[in-house]
Parts: sequence; C-alpha cells; structure tokens
Amino acid sequence: MKLHRPPRDSSSEEFIRDFEAFYRRHFVAVSRYVARRLPPNSHDEVVAAAFVVAWKKFSDVDSPSLPWLYRIASFEVSHERRRLGREPSLVALSDIGSTDRYPLTDVMDMSTGFAQLSEGDQEVLRLVFWEDLTRIEAAEVLDCSVNTLNVRVHRALEHLRGAISRTESTKGNIKNHQENKEEES
Repeated sequence: MKLHRPPRDSSSEEFIRDFEAFYRRHFVAVSRYVARRLPPNSHDEVVAAAFVVAWKKFSDVDSPSLPWLYRIASFEVSHERRRLGREPSLVALSDIGSTDRYPLTDVMDMSTGFAQLSEGDQEVLRLVFWEDLTRIEAAEVLDCSVNTLNVRVHRALEHLRGAISRTESTKGNIKNHQENKEEES
C-alpha cells in the first residue's frame, strides 16, 4: 500500500460514507476470516478491533482493499492468540465447504491433517483456498513476493498430503488391530 495521499478529515461526510461502504462490503469476509482462526468467544471483539484500526488508517491509504484489511485482522488475531495463551482451535468442518461434495470421513481426514500443520502452513492454505484470494492478494496479506507465496503454498500442500497420509495409515493400523481382536475372541 502506498501511503502518500494527504489524510482526509475522518469527520467529513465523504470519509464516513466511504468507510461505511468499505465496512459493509468487507464485514462478512473479515468475520469469516476471524472465525476460522479464533474461538467464537473472541470473534466479535477481534472483528471490531480490526475495523477500528482500519478506520484510523483509512484516510492514509491510497486504495484500501480486502487484503489490506486481512493484514490488519491478522495482527488482531495474533494479539488475541497471545492474550489467550493457546493455539487456535480446529477449523469447523462445515466451513470447509467439502462436506457436500466428499464423504465425511475424507473431510475429517483433511481436517485432522490440517490441524497437524504449522500455523504458517495453515495460514497460507486458508488465504488461498478458504479466503479465495488471488496469489497476488495473499502475498500482500503475508507481506511476501508472489514467488515466495507459490513456494509456501506448494510446501504447505505437500505437508498436508503427508499429514493426511499419516492419518490414513493410523486409521488402517487401528482397523487391523480391531479385526485381530475380533478374530481372537
């Protein structure tokens, strides 16, 4: 973001109208972004904090965009995680959007595998696949080049494949153990 525009008066009707339109256009996306990263009891406060920061910086930015807002929200999510002092909760299965297209066991394997990824791998996959950002937009949110983002996406997908494979292997071992127990009975 270029920050060379002279600041506008945040009390002017034009500024307020522009920010309200920006808020209405992006509220649902930011709300989902936060919901995928924090427990429900933190959601409203973090979304509100992100928009407060956006309000304060809105006049300084040439073209405020959803990636710019995601970047602000990512800082607020990080602050909240530190405040909570724990890891983020698992992604809700209903939010994956795959439960209607794939068997539930496959979706559960993906969710379990996703939970095994590092926070960095999870974030890059969330931005590209859940938030539906372009590679350029996701790179902007993560403050990296598109080439770096592409490498991170590739590595995260490889890590996810490995985690799902380990999950399937574990399930196979449990199933074999159960079958052996039944045969012994």
